[in-house]
Amino acid sequence: MTIFRGDHGLHKVIIRTALSHAEPFRLKQGSSVLIFLIGFLLFSLGGCAAGTSSTSVPPNAATPTVGQPSPPSTPLPAGIVLYKADWSHGLVGWQGTQGWRVVQGGLETDSSDSAILTIPYRLSVSDYAIEIRLQIVHLLSENGASSFSIFAIKAPGKDGYNAGASNLRDSVTRPFGEHPQSQVFLDPSSDTAQNSGLPVAYFPGSGWHTYRVEVKGNDVRLLSDGVQIGNASSQQTDTISNGALGLSSEKVILLVSSIRILTL
Repeated sequence: MTIFRGDHGLHKVIIRTALSHAEPFRLKQGSSVLIFLIGFLLFSLGGCAAGTSSTSVPPNAATPTVGQPSPPSTPLPAGIVLYKADWSHGLVGWQGTQGWRVVQGGLETDSSDSAILTIPYRLSVSDYAIEIRLQIVHLLSENGASSFSIFAIKAPGKDGYNAGASNLRDSVTRPFGEHPQSQVFLDPSSDTAQNSGLPVAYFPGSGWHTYRVEVKGNDVRLLSDGVQIGNASSQQTDTISNGALGLSSEKVILLVSSIRILTL
């Protein structure tokens, strides 16, 4: 019995002793974990602070490029043929062919009234020249109503024009001293600058002539075989219309052998 009680007491002492040694150990272990967490937190905060002070670029990140300005377009040299008429397949593709027909590779008016022909080409340049080689075959009016004209339809901010010959008469019939004349009309005519657009006495006769209209800026010139026979300047628009372009005639039979559009 004594030994049993002694063992029991010893058991109590051992348990008490174990507890007395175990509790400080758990406290010490908890303190170590707390210190570790505080240290990790301070390390993380330091890393974030360092991250805000510098910027790192991922290795595969695309570097933005600054857009380079487009190089200025180089003007085309003068005299380059941009368009040349081809009637080998008739008037297919042409617009406004009222009063015109293809004859031996060229064009001929077949109407006693008006004839309009629109060139199936749209210009992308503002300065240009149109060359049309034609012949007056027969006048269908004796009172000066016969005429022909190279034209450009007006466009927004661009005056149109009609450049050609009017009041056409033969070499004999000239009542009241009236003469055929060449002239450039702007559309609208009220935009015509002072001292421009004036008529010029002109006698085309029945031979072949190359009529050339030159458009540059706000100015239009009409030439026959290289000689100026009319001009007009606009006081309202900086540039003259570049299309649609065409040829019209009134009460006259014409032959046309070629039409070209060139750079100026």
